[in-house]
Amino acid sequence: MQFKSIALALAATLTLGFGASAQATVYTSANVPVAICDLCDASSTLTVGNHVFITDLNALINSLTHTFDGDLHISLIAPNATTVVLSDRNGGGSDNFIGTVFDDEATTAIARGRAPFTGSFKADGLLSVFDGMDAFGIWTLRVQHLAFRDVGSINSWALDINGTTQNVPEPGSLALMGLGLAGLAATRRRKTV
Repeated sequence: MQFKSIALALAATLTLGFGASAQATVYTSANVPVAICDLCDASSTLTVGNHVFITDLNALINSLTHTFDGDLHISLIAPNATTVVLSDRNGGGSDNFIGTVFDDEATTAIARGRAPFTGSFKADGLLSVFDGMDAFGIWTLRVQHLAFRDVGSINSWALDINGTTQNVPEPGSLALMGLGLAGLAATRRRKTV
């Protein structure tokens, strides 16, 4: 009877320790503002500190100020260097990206939108290439300014990540679990002898 109780307790510990859970989290960059100068690259980063396996990712540009959006090539770079183009020289002579959500499920392509691109838009590239990837690490929003005269600033951006986390116990917990299993095996051997 005691053997069954111990076995059930260890099984529960293993289930809790290695279980996966679904979550939706918004990660916001603290690396702002970043100036966008003439004919240069500007990059802002954010860190995802959890191991989240992506099922859906949306990129949010809350505030990017720039005159003449048509000068800008904007891309999102994952920790493993996978890159997706969010907007490639869209917006013509109009200004800014304000409250812009890049979402594969949006109905309007960013190329058909109008600055300041407030609302949800399909990016020029597919964000679904990030699906299945571990989001852990440093993400980069890269803005390339491809013409003279106009300047601006990356003021606020974020990632809205839906995914599953894998709960992995710390090494000390694993050591205790191993000792429990060894004790269980020793108890079992004594009963069978």
